[in-house]
Amino acid sequence: MQIRVYDDGADRDCLLVLGWGNRCRHENVQWLVDQVAQEYRTHVVELPTHITDLRREWVDPVREYAAELDSFPILAHSAGGLTSAFLDVPGVTNRVYLSPWWGSDLPLPDPVLDLVTSLPVSKPIVPTGNLDGEAIGDLATDAQLADGPDAASPAFLRTTRRAQARLPPGRDDAVAFCTLTDRVVDPRAIGRRLHADRIRLYQGGHELFSSSSRERHVDTVLDALERGPDAL
Repeated sequence: MQIRVYDDGADRDCLLVLGWGNRCRHENVQWLVDQVAQEYRTHVVELPTHITDLRREWVDPVREYAAELDSFPILAHSAGGLTSAFLDVPGVTNRVYLSPWWGSDLPLPDPVLDLVTSLPVSKPIVPTGNLDGEAIGDLATDAQLADGPDAASPAFLRTTRRAQARLPPGRDDAVAFCTLTDRVVDPRAIGRRLHADRIRLYQGGHELFSSSSRERHVDTVLDALERGPDAL
């Protein structure tokens, strides 16, 4: 796990937990970091890509790091939203989720998926599908798409499915931004955990920060970091 701190002189902190395969070197991720860093000392978490134990490899390291911060909001995208849903640490003020990965809509029957995830295999052998620019966002760069993971291991799918099945209830300080046409995560899972008045819809792909509509929503994202559900 890599954690990078962007400090432009702000006197307050924000924990930004990126999604599966997101890296700070990606142009659109850097755009998001730049927006947040105008207001916050931004601690950006890059999650390891291929894991076998979500709690040990994602949740616990982020929790240990966050425990050293005082008062801070969480901004989390996709797998970062799955990870940070389990974070119970003092000091969290608000939680803003961008397309949180709280459920999947995989094109496989459940019995087939159960069989695949039961395999004792940690090598990425299950294709993730054609996650093209339309799925990710119309601003996604060729380098960003080429850098993304194109397969997952049965062990990875097993540990993430277990985590999604054991998610804690939605929190009173949480809001989410998502698109109903998301091809990466299941937006219905977001609606099951947060009331409609704490969800803001946008037009675009899975990544708001890689979609043209980002300029229309970034101020609301920043406001939600400050004021939580009252910002929507």
